[in-house]
Parts: sequence; C-alpha cells; structure tokens
Amino acid sequence: MNEEVAGTTSDDRPRRLTEIASALGKNPTGFLKFVRRRGFEPFKLQEGQNKPYYLTAQDAEVFLQRVKDEERLVPFPETETVSSGVSGVYAVEVPGYDGSTRIKIGWSDNIAERLNTYRTIIPDLRVLRVWLCYADWFERMTLAWAEKNGTQIGQELFEFEDKREALSSLDDLFANFGIEAKNESL
Repeated sequence: MNEEVAGTTSDDRPRRLTEIASALGKNPTGFLKFVRRRGFEPFKLQEGQNKPYYLTAQDAEVFLQRVKDEERLVPFPETETVSSGVSGVYAVEVPGYDGSTRIKIGWSDNIAERLNTYRTIIPDLRVLRVWLCYADWFERMTLAWAEKNGTQIGQELFEFEDKREALSSLDDLFANFGIEAKNESL
C-alpha cells in the first residue's frame, strides 16, 4: 500500500524502504542496514517502533542507481556521505617466478583502488573474480576455505590443483549468501 504525504505529488513523495527493496528484488529484512551502509539515512514519517522507514524521492533515485552500478561493478563517484567505492572479496591471478599461477584472495572497501594499486606492481593483472559484499568477515570465510582446499604459499596467496574448480567452488560458497560473482575484466 502506497502512502501519499500531504503536499507532495506522486513523483516527489518519500519512498518506503520496502518498496525500494521490492524494486531491487531484495529481501526487506535487513534492508535498513543495507541502505545505511551506502551512506543514506532513512527517516520515519511517524514516531513509533514499527513505523516504516522512507527515503526522499531524490535519495531513492540516487540509491537505486548506486545499487545498479554496484551490481555492474561500476564504482560510484565519491560523495560526502560515502568515502569509499565498492567493497568486496576479490581473487586475482599472481604469476609465480617458476611459471606457476597463484591466486591472491583479499577484501577491500574500495576494490577499484586496491586493484589499481596492484596494477602498479603487476601491469597485466588478471582479475579472476569479485564478490561484492560489505563485511570483511567474508574474506575470513574465503581464506578459511582456501586454506582447507588449496596450498597456502604466502599471506592470502594460494595454489590450487584446479584453478577453475576452485573458483567455481568459491562462486557456490558465495551463492549461499545470495552474492553473485563478477568476473568481467576490471
């Protein structure tokens, strides 16, 4: 049910968070935290414990675009409310001196910046996967999986018997949390 606010048109009315979650195909449970992590502060039209939260129409449009950009792995421009880019766990290919291929697994709250830093060391850096997530515990989960299923060569650096199988297994692991892998060139 849409609630109209006195003195507003349907175009500039505040948007209910449950409507925004539905438009994005997201579960409304925990959506308030999802919104706040992107630098927005929802508000209530009425006081009360179970009253719904809203965003202004303008904030709702910016928020929707930001989430769509995150899904396409396009870092959003920095704003006053959000100081970092897209965050998540990444897996990059690191060539060994002996010709072997190793996988570096890490987490950053600004993936684009982190990968650009790596590119100063490895100009032809190959990004194997990125899993967008906003909690660094996903990195600990991924590293624990890698320690169990691969050979640790260094800090966050692993070798696997079958690199494709390892990445596929990690995709499945993240899929359990509703996180889809991004593996396009970054």
